[in-house]
Amino acid sequence: MHKQAFPLRKQKKAVKNDLLAEDFVYTGYRREKVQITLLRYNEQACSRQSLTPDDDFTAAFRPGKVNWLHVSGLSDTALVARIGKMLHMHPTDVQDILTAQHIAKIELYSDKTILVVDTFYDAGQKELQQEHICVILGKEYVVSFQESGLPLFDNVMNALSKNTALVRRQSADYLFFLLINNVLGNYLDVVAAFEDELEKMEDEVLTGEPGKDFGNRIQESRRNCLLLKKSVLPLKEDCSKMLHNGNNLIREDNRVYLNDLEDRIGFIMQSIEMCRESVSSLLDLYFSDNALRMNGIMKQLTIVSTLFIPLTFVVGVWGMNFRVMPELKWTYGYLMAWIVMLVIAVVVWWLIRRQRWNR
Repeated sequence: MHKQAFPLRKQKKAVKNDLLAEDFVYTGYRREKVQITLLRYNEQACSRQSLTPDDDFTAAFRPGKVNWLHVSGLSDTALVARIGKMLHMHPTDVQDILTAQHIAKIELYSDKTILVVDTFYDAGQKELQQEHICVILGKEYVVSFQESGLPLFDNVMNALSKNTALVRRQSADYLFFLLINNVLGNYLDVVAAFEDELEKMEDEVLTGEPGKDFGNRIQESRRNCLLLKKSVLPLKEDCSKMLHNGNNLIREDNRVYLNDLEDRIGFIMQSIEMCRESVSSLLDLYFSDNALRMNGIMKQLTIVSTLFIPLTFVVGVWGMNFRVMPELKWTYGYLMAWIVMLVIAVVVWWLIRRQRWNR
């Protein structure tokens, strides 16, 4: 898994796919070179091959083996359309692959299962990245798409090459669960990093040292929670479809992974809700802290005003320009004025301390 960072990357406005358009359109912003990798394996061996968009993918598949075709980069819409035609996919499903930030969903057909979801992870920068993922399960094959060439599924490829935990004994549906598990693992990493960030922000408020941009960070955290929930919630609702699926692509002994999948999605949703509550509590705490700070400032200003109002009165009275004022010719009048003002100031301060206004 990848180390997480915040805040979320700002996405560009997507271009909509139109059912009346003759050509498919990629609506994302990643224009990276397309890379195609084909892994063919069984219990005895595993081969890895790099393909080009002009290769015949149907001929590259081997019967009796699990064939995993992984496509990195969605800018070549003609390639995606050709793979969709090879798998007998409906045009709307091909559009879903090319539509970045599409709502998470699981589509079930008699010969295939299609998962569309977004994932979040750190791409080696300071910002969290969002990426569109699609995984298709068929008989003896799995086809996966991702927007970039980042190593999202490299650990699965390495496990197949090394036959870690005898993974090559399993069928294609187990590979399907491994890929989904990778995506959900990224969500868990994101939520864990998010919780750590919220704890740091809470400590900043409690220690009285929030940064100048603290309010913006809270609002950004709130938006992140909503985005994560929006990405996971539909998947939670659709996951139960596979439990009652009749296309027989998932072996009976592998259905236990469906229960585990539902549990992990439920845990992610619970963690996101807890983060949302933490953000709300943090926002209230931040406003309360600001109110306390403002009250403290107003109290200090009130104390200063209370001290200087009587002194201003004394100075104002003796500052009047009347010709007949006995104090004007008094030798010790200036000294007496200072003594009177100091006595008044001491008495006022004593009264303030007695009433504990300075606390």
